[in-house]
Amino acid sequence: MKTIYSRFYWEVGFKTHLYDLLLPQAYSDSFRRLAKSIHTDKDYVLLDAGCGSGVFLNYINLSNRSTYIGVDLLMSGVSNARIKRRFKNLLNRAYFVLSDISKSLPMRSQSVDIIVAHFSLYTIDSEKRKLVFKEFRRLLKKGGGLILIEPSTEYSAKRIIAHSIKLVLDNEGKFTSLIKKWFFYPFTYHFGLKFIESQLRKGIWRAVDSEELCDEVSANGYTVNSVEQVYADSATLIIAS
Repeated sequence: MKTIYSRFYWEVGFKTHLYDLLLPQAYSDSFRRLAKSIHTDKDYVLLDAGCGSGVFLNYINLSNRSTYIGVDLLMSGVSNARIKRRFKNLLNRAYFVLSDISKSLPMRSQSVDIIVAHFSLYTIDSEKRKLVFKEFRRLLKKGGGLILIEPSTEYSAKRIIAHSIKLVLDNEGKFTSLIKKWFFYPFTYHFGLKFIESQLRKGIWRAVDSEELCDEVSANGYTVNSVEQVYADSATLIIAS
């Protein structure tokens, strides 16, 4: 049974903007790695499945003729994403749709070059995940790519925070790292990461090791091209086609 906290976890986070404000640096770093996984010199159409508040827009460089489409279940996330789009002057190249990725999406078949799903599947049950992968196949053009990041069985809230503090120290200096450590990350840990870790350990949400995730992707009709650990070794990144 869903608790009130789990039911409104993202909705409140998006509406209050706390989701963006309290993101650990390791999570931001995983978005950077996701962006670097897009290897193409051509213009493309990219679908961000489960885009949340559109954080990925902060890390992706869209060419003049490329198109970004973000899809999320929550209007609060889509609304925040549309604000980011306006500030980044991407009104004609970034679009956001309110829709459930576990159902048929309002898009043409073979209309997308790249699909990214950053922590988008782990709250979806196994049977619906099959439908998600099937829908992704419908949307992808021939030769298109799928890039996933999902929490692993080694997910550790404490390790994510420790790695985030180190990243901030290395990139922004000691003062900023102390501010994050004492005034931001305690909230990130107790109200965000610790809750996710608890849900994963209880099996309410799904954490999988890299081999199991590769097997799932392959079983759903994709070819796995590369696998690596990201997010302080708490998640797996898979590039497939």
